[in-house]
Amino acid sequence: MKKVRSILCILIAVAMVLVFGACAKDSGKEGTPDATAKPTEQTPADTDTPDSTEEPGDPGEPTEKVESKDTYIINTVEDYYNRPKQIQKGTEVTLICTDVPSQLPWNAVPEGWLTTNIYEGLLYLHLGSVDDIRGLIAESWEHSDDYLTWTFHIRDGVKFWDGTVCDAAAVVKSWDFYNEASPASFTNIKMESWEATGDMEVTVKLSAPCSYFEASITRLFIVSPTALQTYGINDNKAAVGTGPYILDSYTSGVGFVLKANPDYYFEERTPHIETINFNIIKDENTKMMALLNGDIDGYQFSAVESFYNLKDNGYDGTIIQNYGNANPFFFNAKTVPEFEIFEVRQAFVRFIDLEAINMLMYDDMGLIQKSLWTVGSTGDVPFDGFYYDKEEGLELMASAGVDPASMAFTAKIIDSSGDLFVTIAGQLEKVGIKMDIEPLEPEANFTFLMNGDWTITAGNSGYGDASPYGPWTYILRPEHLIKEVWSDIYNPELYQQMLDTYDKMITALTWDEMLVNCRQLTTYLQEDYGAMNGIQAPWFAAFDKSLKCLVFSTENHFQQLFYMYKDV
Repeated sequence: MKKVRSILCILIAVAMVLVFGACAKDSGKEGTPDATAKPTEQTPADTDTPDSTEEPGDPGEPTEKVESKDTYIINTVEDYYNRPKQIQKGTEVTLICTDVPSQLPWNAVPEGWLTTNIYEGLLYLHLGSVDDIRGLIAESWEHSDDYLTWTFHIRDGVKFWDGTVCDAAAVVKSWDFYNEASPASFTNIKMESWEATGDMEVTVKLSAPCSYFEASITRLFIVSPTALQTYGINDNKAAVGTGPYILDSYTSGVGFVLKANPDYYFEERTPHIETINFNIIKDENTKMMALLNGDIDGYQFSAVESFYNLKDNGYDGTIIQNYGNANPFFFNAKTVPEFEIFEVRQAFVRFIDLEAINMLMYDDMGLIQKSLWTVGSTGDVPFDGFYYDKEEGLELMASAGVDPASMAFTAKIIDSSGDLFVTIAGQLEKVGIKMDIEPLEPEANFTFLMNGDWTITAGNSGYGDASPYGPWTYILRPEHLIKEVWSDIYNPELYQQMLDTYDKMITALTWDEMLVNCRQLTTYLQEDYGAMNGIQAPWFAAFDKSLKCLVFSTENHFQQLFYMYKDV
């Protein structure tokens, strides 16, 4: 490993970090915000520190505005404002992708790099920010006072790639097919019915208020009902959207070709690169050599070694550094009786040296969370109780009457987290705690998690910035899919408070009301040391220097291809 290199800024080389102004959630009620709202250029700052700007609100609303961690990587502010107004004829870019055998949105949910560029919803997250929801296929929308009835006004002139019109009837019919393929996509956001109440008006009824409805509707993509009726809901020939890029061709195991939509309607998302080739290359070294040789124009990667190799080989393109998902640790009092004791859980936090892990595994290039969730994200609640102090940990164990040498358990893990847990086992061994490692095959991982047979886990538990209470729907209640909160065993009163808060969260009328309760759940769990913070592993991207306006969104780093253009 190369010598330690402190990373004080998110971006490397000439890239700048831009954080764009947010609009209120209900702004869509009277129409869409100005699509040309100008961002402000900011000096890259320490991402550990949230924005503490005070904002007025109703009692109970959060007074601290936490800025999303999602950053928009653009070479300069001018690149964004000076991007072309049309397709750059003859331009072609080659990137790297994963294989997506089925390209319909309900069969390709995690493949946002593809679906978010070829399909569209009624609304969209401007530059990927959950704080800035704007109209797309719908030019405006409003809701009833009880948040149960939502009316969307469809933009005139929107067409699918097959030439058919995207009006209210098409939206409703598309959702009928979508519901047939994936009913949970609708029931999860309380959608009870949807109908065309005019040629260009769609009315949606919810069975109960859904505080994240607007954010979720951005991913409820509209597909040509004509194509779906012709080919069926599982045939890739029906993969016809309204997006800025057309899925031109797909070769299994080889890649995709996307073509800029020549009839695209929405200026803010007008595509610029005419042809984007996505090649499927699995080997990391092959990807890097392809970039150095000029065979590809860019790719994303996570290996620190690849970052250094590119630098050492004189790569002169734009190299970007950011961070990946949250990876909190959870302690299972069901399988490790000592975890029932508050001081023991707190002591484990003191025994796990995240700084040392970050240095060893990521050459100090990861980001140590201050909370269970991603730094700066909507659910992030920084907590000053997470820190390493071995001596304090030993004192805590002694105060509880627990001899560290008496603790022994096995951590069952999947192979991808092996190095992390081996390092932790070594740290615990220094204080006398024996943690054996038992690798599991990936297919066995879910079974033991679901049955609660694990002892310590590390992972993001379904967290997403657009759905901050996602994890709690998986991990809190006994009937949930993967129970990771075990305070019911040792602190029933606290557990009941968490259940009550959870109920308030899922029945909240507004995003802000939901977020207050979501953050309270995080606070309960953190201050009880039922879980602890982890490390966001580094994430990198490298692109040819001729490519401008490199914009990524969400913790999954989906690239918004339509902003990218060539400096020609």
